[in-house]
Amino acid sequence: MDITSKIKVLPQFEKYQQRGYYPFYKEAGAEYWSRLQEVVKIIIEVDLPAVTEISFPTMEKTKQLLMYIAQSKPLEVKLRTLFSAIETSRETGLFLLNMLEKADLLMLFSTKKPNYKNLKIPEKIYLQNANLMQALTKTADVGTARETFFLNQLNVSHSVLMPKTGDFKVDDKWLFEVGGANKTFDQIANLPDSYLAVDNIDMGYGHRIPLWMFGLLY
Repeated sequence: MDITSKIKVLPQFEKYQQRGYYPFYKEAGAEYWSRLQEVVKIIIEVDLPAVTEISFPTMEKTKQLLMYIAQSKPLEVKLRTLFSAIETSRETGLFLLNMLEKADLLMLFSTKKPNYKNLKIPEKIYLQNANLMQALTKTADVGTARETFFLNQLNVSHSVLMPKTGDFKVDDKWLFEVGGANKTFDQIANLPDSYLAVDNIDMGYGHRIPLWMFGLLY
């Protein structure tokens, strides 16, 4: 209440989701997305080859992989289809996915905690933040952008896994569904420690928490 009495949060949050994640948003202005595209290009063409052996053809496949993911909803990304689309093997594809996560371009989402001895095998794949969605595709899905923001913010200090029911399980306890202002508890009704992370509302009540407030966790 203290925050919303001083500022109209929702328009600012919408701007942030469009172009506000990276600190150069102030100086870049209208060129923000172009500059972000350049950042992605530098990561793939300069940073990745600096830390691992990667050929030019593989570099191009990495770009194709990122674009394919950008244009897909997380639930629609099937690894076999994904790797077939960029004409690469499962082993190479998983390696590229894990490298892109380490480069903070992707978030690999799974039902199990990661085993750091092996490559992650994700059930869902998200771009690392919603600004990347806007920079890499003209058809960014609103629902995916909301989920991307939630996962991005919770990943920093919490364990977030994919539950059987609901969207996100946090610290093996808290269950969350993410959606717009009309989101209901239908999918997680009667489940303990369940909450809605709701976009397009200034203030919450009961177990309905404004989505923007998850940006205040750290």
